[in-house]
Amino acid sequence: MEMRKAPLKKHVWSLVILNSLDGLLTYVGLSFGAITEANPLLASFSPLTLLATKLFLSLCLFAFLYTPFIWIQSRTWRYALIGVNTIYTSILLLHVFWLTFLFIR
Repeated sequence: MEMRKAPLKKHVWSLVILNSLDGLLTYVGLSFGAITEANPLLASFSPLTLLATKLFLSLCLFAFLYTPFIWIQSRTWRYALIGVNTIYTSILLLHVFWLTFLFIR
């Protein structure tokens, strides 16, 4: 019996985790006044609303793991998810850099 691997599973999982971490670190950074929200669509939200929105979006992404989408054999989707994960990783590194200065002072 051959076990098929879901080609997009690890990329969607990564995006769920990165989006959740981004929400948590953004919440901490905004709560301490260390950062400002750069996304103009989210800038007017309170830190708690922003965290709830990010966690809800992570839950929606998590739901993709239980849909036929996860089995798509498309290079385009795979590369798009890799690109988004790379951007999110860069943003998280920026958050960690800023928050490190917050707690070092």
